[in-house]
Amino acid sequence: MNTKLLNGQTKLSINVLVKNEKDGKVSARVLGLPEYSVTSSDRNSAISELDRLITANLLGNEVISLELEIPKSEHPWRKFAGIYKDSQLFDSVLTNIESHRHELDSQTATDYEEGKIA
Repeated sequence: MNTKLLNGQTKLSINVLVKNEKDGKVSARVLGLPEYSVTSSDRNSAISELDRLITANLLGNEVISLELEIPKSEHPWRKFAGIYKDSQLFDSVLTNIESHRHELDSQTATDYEEGKIA
């Protein structure tokens, strides 16, 4: 829906589905608002009836647009960032990880050269 101020009047632009029914009647409904739906004998009268229904419901009311701020959720691991920064063991753990990585890389290279892996 779009609202526009034209010559002091507010105009509301809506999307309406007009459908020819199997029984020969015509239905008109506002897309997204199922309570605004009518069925009539022909297209013009269906659109007129829908217009009257919407206008009657808008009298004394207003249509507004809201812009909502979507709350940003914190990454689930963020709370763990930096928890070991002051640990005395942190540097030795990193050294052990690096050493183990080199051992694995060396073993993988050997296995590849011997044809154990392709």
